[in-house]
Amino acid sequence: MEALTGEVYGAARTIIEEVEELGGMARAVALGIPKLKIEEAAARRQARIDSGLEVIVGVNRYRMEKEEPMEILSIDNSAVRAKQLAKLKKVKESRDPAAVSSALLRLRESAASDGNLVASAVEAARCRCTVGEISDALRAVFGEHVPSTRLVSGAYRSEYGASEEVDAVVRR
Repeated sequence: MEALTGEVYGAARTIIEEVEELGGMARAVALGIPKLKIEEAAARRQARIDSGLEVIVGVNRYRMEKEEPMEILSIDNSAVRAKQLAKLKKVKESRDPAAVSSALLRLRESAASDGNLVASAVEAARCRCTVGEISDALRAVFGEHVPSTRLVSGAYRSEYGASEEVDAVVRR
C-alpha cells in the first residue's frame, strides 16, 4: 500500500513540477496543457478498452447473450429551443428596461474597478437580466478565453499496440 501511495505521490510531484516550469497553472491552462493531458488519458483508456486490455463488464466482455430492449428518451431539440425562446421573450417583456440597463452598467463598472461582482451580478439577476446579458457585460470588461486548439496525436495507437485494424485506419 505504501509503495502505491509513493507511486501516486511521485507522479503527482512530476506533474506539479511540469506546471511550475511552465509558469503556474494559469499559464498551463492558457497553453492548453491540462486539456491535452485529459484528451491523451481518454484516448489511452479507450485504446485499452478497445484492445481488451481493460475489461468493462457488459461492454467489451461478459456481454449478455440477449439484451432487453431499452426505452430511449428522444428529445425534440427544435421544440425545446422554441419553448425556451418563448420563455425568454416573456421574461424580457415583463421586466423594467431601465432597471436592466442600470444593473448591467453597474456590473460592468464593478468588473472594471475590481468591485464586488457577486453583489452586482445578483442585483442584475434580480432585475431579470439573463445569463447571456450578465456574461456579455463581464465579457465586455474581461474579454473571453479562447482555448488552445492543439490535438493529441498517437496516444491511442501507442496504447492499443500493433494491429491490422489500426494500420488500416491509418492508411485510410
